[in-house]
Amino acid sequence: MITTSKQEPKEPKTKGDSFWKQLISGDFLFAPETVRWYPYITYVFLLMILIVLNEHNMDTKRQKIKQLETEYKQTISALKHNNQYILYDQNQELKQMLNNRGFEKNDKRIYKIIVQTPKEDAE
Repeated sequence: MITTSKQEPKEPKTKGDSFWKQLISGDFLFAPETVRWYPYITYVFLLMILIVLNEHNMDTKRQKIKQLETEYKQTISALKHNNQYILYDQNQELKQMLNNRGFEKNDKRIYKIIVQTPKEDAE
């Protein structure tokens, strides 16, 4: 038995084709299932923006810390080179030794200690 129909057979739709068509046309954005997710998607989007801004702020602070560390190291090197730098432990020992010898800190007067070495005759 031969049947004649005026309708031509249609190609079966695959899920992949409809997904890509919805994605390209943007129809999935107006689906009722998707509309319920708008507040959550907005919240996640705002969190991502905050993360990026925070990371930028952290990078700026890291660069500032590196710059300050290099300045500190250069200053300490210059002071050590000029023999003007005294370590904290040595400073505490000097204070203790001076206190034992009778020197006391007096903010009213400034004492200047000068150490002179005798000049040798080179003749």
